[in-house]
Amino acid sequence: YGGNTWAGGTGGSDTAGLGGRGGPYRLDSGHPVHQVSDEMKAEVSEEARKRAREMAKDALEKKLKELEMGKRDWKRYSELRERVEESISVLKSHLKHLKKQSEERVWLKKQSTGELDENRIVDLLAGEKDVFKRRGKPGDANNNSVQAEPINIRLVVDISASMYRFNSYDGRLERLLEATLMMMECLRDDKRFKLFITGHNGSSAKLPLVKPAMKLDENTQLKVLECMVANTQYTYAGDNTVGAIEMAVEEAEKDDLVIVISDANLDRYRITVQDLAPLQSLKVHAHLIFIGSLGDEADELVRGIPNERAQVCQSSAELPLIIKKLVTNALRQ
Repeated sequence: YGGNTWAGGTGGSDTAGLGGRGGPYRLDSGHPVHQVSDEMKAEVSEEARKRAREMAKDALEKKLKELEMGKRDWKRYSELRERVEESISVLKSHLKHLKKQSEERVWLKKQSTGELDENRIVDLLAGEKDVFKRRGKPGDANNNSVQAEPINIRLVVDISASMYRFNSYDGRLERLLEATLMMMECLRDDKRFKLFITGHNGSSAKLPLVKPAMKLDENTQLKVLECMVANTQYTYAGDNTVGAIEMAVEEAEKDDLVIVISDANLDRYRITVQDLAPLQSLKVHAHLIFIGSLGDEADELVRGIPNERAQVCQSSAELPLIIKKLVTNALRQ
């Protein structure tokens, strides 16, 4: 349907579209998707595959260059922002509540005055002076026990081909963009958190999108979102979910919060629950959120991943409560 003739069709070989054998990249023009079999895809020559990869790479570079030149789809951004406006307000409220909890009076350790800390009797005998504890707020002066450093939140997003390919099926790419925008909006001015966002696709396990040093505003956030869309559309098919999780956990500092948002298109690449073992790292708080699934694949994966390190989210409205729970657990441990 459109193959070899016009872009935006389905099931073809040489032009951009969806569900085809060997087109260079994906292009959704609203037509019904006709998914061809793996056997038909295998008939495409290696030479044609190589040329398709080159065309996809050139198209991606061109698209990203356009974004660098400042072309902004403000209507698209505004529509996306409006859809998650309520979720942004809810999450900000949750985070504000967490801030109030952190200001409650607690036991301050390693103090020079107060009650003797029974856990530091050996230090007292060794001549240490800061062996007392007293009640106070975490931000009180002379409080050496409360960590003043911000919490690192490492958001790992799936910007692989399947996010674009199946967006018309269940809206997974839209939910991914909404979730990413919500996180940027809520955390960009909150000094208690440092936000890192990286993506992964069939070509790479780590594509840096946001670093704490970046100034996040509407322009920057739009650029991040459009970059994500461009990758899903032009990247070559493949999956680096496991590699992305491994890299995020390895690069994280102790007690960082690692949130991985992905679809459940893992069985296609023979990725099993056992392959997702890095989620169980004791070094960080790592969690996997599935925002798309073919059939019940996501539910089956969640049931197989131990220690509640994975869950399914089919609506952006559910994300604030999920993020609140993850951040709360990270603060408690």
